[in-house]
Amino acid sequence: MRNLIFFLGMVVGLTSCSTYDYYAVSNKPINASRYQTYAWLPESQSKTTSVYNNDIATDKIVEAAGAELDKRGLKLNNNNPDLLVKYTVTVDKEIKTYEEPVYYNPPARLLPRVSYYRGRAIYYYSYADPFPVYVGSRARKMQVKEGSIMIDIIERKSSKLIWRGWAEGEVNDAQKAINDIPMVVANIFKKLP
Repeated sequence: MRNLIFFLGMVVGLTSCSTYDYYAVSNKPINASRYQTYAWLPESQSKTTSVYNNDIATDKIVEAAGAELDKRGLKLNNNNPDLLVKYTVTVDKEIKTYEEPVYYNPPARLLPRVSYYRGRAIYYYSYADPFPVYVGSRARKMQVKEGSIMIDIIERKSSKLIWRGWAEGEVNDAQKAINDIPMVVANIFKKLP
């Protein structure tokens, strides 16, 4: 029973691993004593494909980022904000090179064999199917979609960017990419000082 629970825990842990890489750069620490309010800047033109270029993706990004900012004590105020927040989504096509192993499968054959039974030799044939032999690797190029979500926090008084966080990853399935938006945005904000 313990092994089953351990195995299920490992499966859940491995399937919940993210395929995204997260980065952040900061100019100043964002503390609640200095900044209390934020507002969203209008959406900027970004190089998107149909994956993120819809209202559902936009709403998920804004809701997830708003929830993360609310957790940090910031309140939405469109009239006189301390911080301005904007996001940019890009999806580019890239060529990635993968190394694939190459195996040689020797042909199967019949081999003569000798066995002894009660002092007499018995001759027979046995079928031999050898294992594949690793002979090297081959480079394979594939076109993949590389997507990124970038969130900028700008100090309104000085108009300077004070924090930028972003995530990069492959976007192979549009439905999965949109469903992953809240988790991706939450992980971006984990980098917020």
